[in-house]
Amino acid sequence: MKKILLIATMIVVFAFPIVARGQALNVVYIDVQKVMVESDKGKEAKQTLSREAERLKKNLDGKQSELQKMKDAIEKQGATITPDARAEKEKQYQGKLKDYQRLVSDSQTELQQKDMEYTQKILKDIEEAVKSLGEKEKYTLILEKSQSGILFASPSIDITPKVISLVNEAAKKKQPTNKK
Repeated sequence: MKKILLIATMIVVFAFPIVARGQALNVVYIDVQKVMVESDKGKEAKQTLSREAERLKKNLDGKQSELQKMKDAIEKQGATITPDARAEKEKQYQGKLKDYQRLVSDSQTELQQKDMEYTQKILKDIEEAVKSLGEKEKYTLILEKSQSGILFASPSIDITPKVISLVNEAAKKKQPTNKK
């Protein structure tokens, strides 16, 4: 409730001087999450992350299979080998298990870092597109759908498709310079 009052107060405070000068209040919103998912850069980032995750999964699956074979061998040989030999094999197994667990953790961290990098790049592009569109279309206020507490807004003031188009166009313009 406080958030809604704060937003309403901000709109009145910012809108009153504009209305007093005879200018119309031009408020629109975008859905940043939708732009992230539907833009070309967002789709490309998702595909890249999926490929990377699959590559890491294959590597981890191979290590896990190796660990399972080692464990099975220890269990099969358990009664036929000396206690010292068994202890040595179990020590080797525990070492490899710790390495595997560390590899899993490192892989998850690596994926999260790459996801954050892609997200930051896309958010920067979105910010540039929104600023450009706001100046070009002379919007008074551009809100983000999920973060601003919008409970209802007419789809007619949703500029998300325009932002997606601008982000895609900007990406196409930047592409040739990135390949050099």
